[in-house]
Amino acid sequence: MIFGRRYFEEIFTKEDPWRYFSCEYEKGKYVRQIEAVKQYALHPQNILEIGCAEGAHTLMLARAFPEASILGIDISKTAVKRAKENCKCCQNVNIIEADIIELFKQAHFPENTFDVIIQSELLYYLFPELFIQLELIHYLMSITKIMKNNGIFVTSNQLNVRTRPALGTCYFILQRLCRLVQNSEYKEWYDIRCKYLTYDLKVFTKTK
Repeated sequence: MIFGRRYFEEIFTKEDPWRYFSCEYEKGKYVRQIEAVKQYALHPQNILEIGCAEGAHTLMLARAFPEASILGIDISKTAVKRAKENCKCCQNVNIIEADIIELFKQAHFPENTFDVIIQSELLYYLFPELFIQLELIHYLMSITKIMKNNGIFVTSNQLNVRTRPALGTCYFILQRLCRLVQNSEYKEWYDIRCKYLTYDLKVFTKTK
């Protein structure tokens, strides 16, 4: 199944469909990602969030790094509209509607632009399209190209029988493009479904 624009527009017919604003499990993941950014990217100037959804994580990033310029991208027009509203109080945030795969195909971003790139719970959604189009390596190379030297790529994804194969392939490629500096795994209570879920947190850094 290809998870494209139509899929995500249908998801966002319901406000906050994944409970990013209200779920303690999701908030905990966001806090861990922000802590990782503070550890590996001191005083970031430019942050890119791929798949910003309705701006829950974007808002936390803006407050944690008020001196940074933060760009959030999402393919869903509805999600972007809500993200702009949720982040309207943050002068350091810009939200745009775009397909990140197409932006990378067009080489939209100059090389060495971002200190931090964050892509949370999205790699396994993009994997089928990237794999079928033979664009997976190009996509991951594009991430590393637009990172500054010593910049970081932060990704956190739920681990299960469906996502592990796709994520394993992505991580295998990324470790040949970047240096893996954090490789953590957590099992925590998901208060919406009342069950334990496992997710990872990986940080890759671009070295000269």
